[in-house]
Amino acid sequence: MIDVDMAMKLISRNFPQVEISTARPITRGWDSFVLEVNGELIFRFPMRDDVIPYLEKELGLLPVLEPTLSTPIPHFDYIGHGDASYPFMFVGYRKLGGTTLEDESLTQEQLATLAPALATFLGELHSFPAALAVQARVEAHTPEAWREMYRDRYIDLRKRVFPLLEDVELRAKSERLWEDFLNNEAIFTFQPVLIHCDLACEHVLCDPERSVLTGVIDWGDATIGDPAMDFVGLHNCRGREFTERVLARYQGTIDAAFWQRMDFYLCYGPFSELLYGAYSENEKIIAKGIEGLRAMFRE
Repeated sequence: MIDVDMAMKLISRNFPQVEISTARPITRGWDSFVLEVNGELIFRFPMRDDVIPYLEKELGLLPVLEPTLSTPIPHFDYIGHGDASYPFMFVGYRKLGGTTLEDESLTQEQLATLAPALATFLGELHSFPAALAVQARVEAHTPEAWREMYRDRYIDLRKRVFPLLEDVELRAKSERLWEDFLNNEAIFTFQPVLIHCDLACEHVLCDPERSVLTGVIDWGDATIGDPAMDFVGLHNCRGREFTERVLARYQGTIDAAFWQRMDFYLCYGPFSELLYGAYSENEKIIAKGIEGLRAMFRE
């Protein structure tokens, strides 16, 4: 398992021109260990080999996407290689400044003035040519393929997660939620576009004083799919009113079934947590996911 000392040694070995004065771990998520160096560089280290394809996707996509966006995104100036103790590649980029959109100090007035900037960013992203994205190793989904992807997840849930739900009513509600979504052909009518697909508020950086976005990070899940997915994180963090403010300025297509799909995606979090808990055999994550389901169905 990689730690600060190992990460510093890898950086120094790969990039001797980087003189490390300070090194501060930012996060150890499910996929990556992230280190801030000298307060100005960010280095990301994959924690498993199955994370590498997502990083390779970013390496292919971001250089061609960057010139088309008015919002900064990571520019990988450093591409390093591991050794016997850490066998993976890793990347580094100049830190993007700003406050995360989840920052509790942001006022409602500031959020209101940031909504147009988010709408502009999403409009630019969703208008990026899909063919160029495919050339950059991004997977493309038709609406039917998107539906099939969720059908496969439902099969996985029935196999790995639903047997863990001892509460019969909780399991029945979960099955009904998924089957109502998957069996409704009319809602799979969207025009596929390039999406970030993990646009949580912690991945959006802003300057509330100037009402601008200063960065969008963590592009490993980028894909061609349902544009509604890129509004889910905003809704989870800042609520429906804020999301509607962004949508009011959004120049992309909002189809008739947009909110039906959004309502389903907003329920997906506990299921994702439960799947991760089941695969990792982590009882704490499973328990948290089950409580998340209970809370969701109580609302």
